[in-house]
Amino acid sequence: MAEFALLMACLSPHSYMRRTQKNMNPIAVYIHIPFCIHKCSYCDFNSYAGLDFLTRDFCEAIQREIQGVRGLEREVASVFFGGGTPTYLKAEQLNSILNAVRDVLPFAKDAEITSESNPANSDRQRFDGMRQGGFNRLSIGVQSFDDRILRIAERQHTSEDAIAAIAYARNAGFDNINLDLIFSLPEQSLEDWRVSLLNAIDINPEHMSTYALSIEEGTRFERMHRNQTLHQADEDTELEMYEMAIEQLTKAGYEHYEVSNFCRHGKQARHNLTYWLNEDYLGFGPGAVSYLGGRRWMNEKRPAAYIRKVNEREPLAIQEETLSPADALSETLILGLRLRSGVSLKSIQDRFSIDPFQRYSGLIGELISEGLAELDGDTFRLTHRGLLYSNDVFIRILP
Repeated sequence: MAEFALLMACLSPHSYMRRTQKNMNPIAVYIHIPFCIHKCSYCDFNSYAGLDFLTRDFCEAIQREIQGVRGLEREVASVFFGGGTPTYLKAEQLNSILNAVRDVLPFAKDAEITSESNPANSDRQRFDGMRQGGFNRLSIGVQSFDDRILRIAERQHTSEDAIAAIAYARNAGFDNINLDLIFSLPEQSLEDWRVSLLNAIDINPEHMSTYALSIEEGTRFERMHRNQTLHQADEDTELEMYEMAIEQLTKAGYEHYEVSNFCRHGKQARHNLTYWLNEDYLGFGPGAVSYLGGRRWMNEKRPAAYIRKVNEREPLAIQEETLSPADALSETLILGLRLRSGVSLKSIQDRFSIDPFQRYSGLIGELISEGLAELDGDTFRLTHRGLLYSNDVFIRILP
């Protein structure tokens, strides 16, 4: 209770963690930009349309929050601007937030600095300014190269807009680009998905993320699903789409290094690797999550309330927990199994002082016998079949 009281007495948990965190390994930094021009049918992210009047106050508030970690002395390996839509803001605003991080934390010389981007508000001037400001990677939310499917998902761009955005990024000097694609969207056929994949391959980005549509509570798609008016691919077709992505992208020379992610050689998403390895990260902005030294907390989610709390120096954390070694081990195993390289069980034992062979002896044997996983020395990884049913595997590992 004394630790919790100290935590809540601070502007945010960051200053508490600065005093207690002894690990000097590099960290990742996440910046949440909550603004969007429109809330898409499938989106349950912490994003809001129609809040233009808050952008200036938000930029000032998030820089003020970032100031709270001055003196942490952890080198930054990656920065990721997500949302929402970071490129809803001007390049100068994004650069000022990035510079605020640089002011308080040392950056690795080769730090990966990524921003998500929506083709609907991507232009040459914005990308030029971001590249000059230090951004060196873009993640562009294409989702589909089929205009009919984009309209159904209520995306505010066309396939032509997406192609133009990628060209703007290349012309600005970005040589590390990710494209996000979604499959199993309503009324999307297997052939529709194949065409989107081939269009993406022709563009030749360094990285691609392919995700199955997830029906999330509170979204328009969830309401349609509840009313039985959502015409979505069945489970077998969805699995075919996933296998098609693996086949087409690996045939095109992409490394399938994570359940949903593919890259050219050496172009893994370094920021996301922090999450998959369950390592430390700091989050800034409304709803951002931080994880340091086994302690995890989430910021106030509502943008106006977030700004007010920062300005009035109120605690930002609305959720907070400290993971037990057993819970942290389970999370590390689940996240690590997302990587095709698998997980070193000995490394996990060294990290948490718990023997995973003993803790999961029965389950490890079951997953292997069911053809969902394999054990190579002390490296535990999913098989191809395990990839197809990875969510079921992860549920079984949960404590």
